[in-house]
Amino acid sequence: MPRIYALVVIACLLFATACASVQVTQNISESEAREALQAATLAGAKIKSPYEYYSAKLYFERALVEQDNGYLQTARRYFAKAHEQAMIAYNNAKKFRKAQ
Repeated sequence: MPRIYALVVIACLLFATACASVQVTQNISESEAREALQAATLAGAKIKSPYEYYSAKLYFERALVEQDNGYLQTARRYFAKAHEQAMIAYNNAKKFRKAQ
């Protein structure tokens, strides 16, 4: 009986460890990523933060392709990455504007 109890405890610990390593991505929609990209464009990120801006644009375009091909999970990851990069570009453009 103690052996079974120990096995159950070990199984639970292994399960908990496996669940903890699951990567969670933000659930960003196409429209949210598009809005973040437009905000970055209006803030002047094309000039003031080009790496992040064009990175966001390429991630967004790739997400659209993946979505059209039916790979919705992959598209969500790309939308989240596009949103993240667009927000960085937006914030960099705002900081650059304040510095002038």
